Amino acid sequence: MSSISVVGAGNVAVHLATGLLKAGVRIESCWNRTPEKATKLATLLQCDTVSKIEDLAESDLILCAVSDDALPLLIPQLSALARVVTTSGTVDVLSLSTNFPAGVFYPLQTFSSNRTIDLTTVPIFVESTSPEFTRALLELGNRISQAVTELPWEKRVQLHLAAVFVNNFTNHLIDLAQQQLTRADLSFDWLKPLLLETVEKLNNQTAYDAQTGPARRADLKTIEQHIAMLPPEQAAIYKLLSSSIQQRYKQHD
Repeated sequence: MSSISVVGAGNVAVHLATGLLKAGVRIESCWNRTPEKATKLATLLQCDTVSKIEDLAESDLILCAVSDDALPLLIPQLSALARVVTTSGTVDVLSLSTNFPAGVFYPLQTFSSNRTIDLTTVPIFVESTSPEFTRALLELGNRISQAVTELPWEKRVQLHLAAVFVNNFTNHLIDLAQQQLTRADLSFDWLKPLLLETVEKLNNQTAYDAQTGPARRADLKTIEQHIAMLPPEQAAIYKLLSSSIQQRYKQHD
């Protein structure tokens, strides 16, 4: 594949399209429901922007990086124009009615506008409605990543679920910790070495074996003290997680 058009102008679209452009893939045009965002992306990608999705320039592939809820209607519409892929980890594209072949080009990474990501380290998972298209997607992925794998929806959705625990929920817990430190007028910098070690030791042991803390030790007095220090909503989260840890190890201790 030598050319693509882009639908969507969020972080995933920006990072993937920029990476493909650097890898020698020509970006023909882009569309976004917010014209200002489309114009900004078009400037970055050195391509045209269109006001109507049906006016996307002819290309080998349409890369669709929009919210999951929009895909059941949007993918069939785009497949009338060209082969199309979604970057979603959860939508079963093979169950949708399409004209041109449709597929998945799912990068397993968190993308932010203020961060530069080395795409060569990002796992990319592909699937499509035809073997030929799948081979083309594998080749396209190999142009930007060293870890490209064909993975069916049934496995991909499980992987996405695990990623929500590892990334989204973990980040929210860190936000709760930052809120707690702000209330206490303490610096989050003091927790950064702990956070880094928590992740780094997973290179050598499972999360199960690495678990420490009051709930793991069944230190009930400390747990009660912590709960009393928290606002009600955060106290409920603390209780739920502590109970989950205790139940997990009660089965094996």
